[in-house]
Amino acid sequence: MANDPLFENPEEFRPERYLHEDGKTLRKDLVEHTIPFSIGKRVCVGEGVARVELFLGLTTTIQKYRITPCEGAEIDLVPPPNAILLPKDQELCIKK
Repeated sequence: MANDPLFENPEEFRPERYLHEDGKTLRKDLVEHTIPFSIGKRVCVGEGVARVELFLGLTTTIQKYRITPCEGAEIDLVPPPNAILLPKDQELCIKK
């Protein structure tokens, strides 16, 4: 890990390293080489807990807050050609 050919300073937390220069699109070449919970016999025992916590956090947010378009903004429901990979940016307001 200390001599990682894919990442400069691999011990440093820099999530932006996964983005292209435009800051919006993912660098697929790096994402494909990342396995956050490992695989095989030494798989992370906390993976299931982490996924459940993410699910619970998202569902709690959806239950407790009202997510609506911001004033004067409309939701564009026409999907772009690559909608499966990258949805359109939308202006949303989150209210309690």
